[in-house]
Amino acid sequence: MEDYYSLLGLDPEASQESIKLAYRRLARKHHPDRNINSTESETKALSAHMAQLNAAYAVLSDGKQRREYDEKLKLLASLQASSTASPAPKTGTKTKPRQSSAPRNDVDITLVREFSKQIRSSLLKQHKALSWEDKTLEGFDWGMEGSSWSSHYCVAARAFGILDPAAAKKFTNYSEVIIARCNRPVRKSHFLFLLPFQRLSEWDSVSAEFNRFFSAEGHKKFSNIPVGIVLLDAREGRTMRFGSQLGEKRLEELLRCVSIAS
Repeated sequence: MEDYYSLLGLDPEASQESIKLAYRRLARKHHPDRNINSTESETKALSAHMAQLNAAYAVLSDGKQRREYDEKLKLLASLQASSTASPAPKTGTKTKPRQSSAPRNDVDITLVREFSKQIRSSLLKQHKALSWEDKTLEGFDWGMEGSSWSSHYCVAARAFGILDPAAAKKFTNYSEVIIARCNRPVRKSHFLFLLPFQRLSEWDSVSAEFNRFFSAEGHKKFSNIPVGIVLLDAREGRTMRFGSQLGEKRLEELLRCVSIAS
């Protein structure tokens, strides 16, 4: 059974707005008519992928179909969990008790979320003048908004135990949603998206996704809005930044604060 949420790079709780934006972005990228220099085999692959995207959007954009699909997903997950459970021991045999240990990814995500909270505390402590307010932002662990007399700032973070291409796609999808929702018409808006992680997988594909987000095609909707994405390696203490040189003094201060906290 195809996981339509993973295909679009979203969570099962995704809003209709997020589903529409993710579908449109992926359709622009994969539609055969927008890839006119593709070979015949590449065109076939693009057409097949577009068919999957269309199927996903047809289901997830329809309330009734989506509810039915979600029920099937839950049932499938339940069956898979049952099939991977350890078999009951044979009667009369002694079994050695197993030590219970959380899966590695669960440990990773717990550690990196604590790291994310430290960054949030550092921002609040060092930049009180912006009068931060907590903001619930779809797809993120936490979000804050602050303002000065002429500018609006939005900072959001989502932690991943493993940063892989799927996580990168999900992160950029939700970043685009937040920019569309929170951009202010009067005060100039600035957006800073933080992605703390514990382990990295397939760096070339991950970096390609973030570079695509800031490319001329991907960035044209918010070309005049200062946007930065910062990857924070909780294990190695490194930061990797995507986005243009934002220039604006206050946002640069926030970026430096994040780098120091990591």
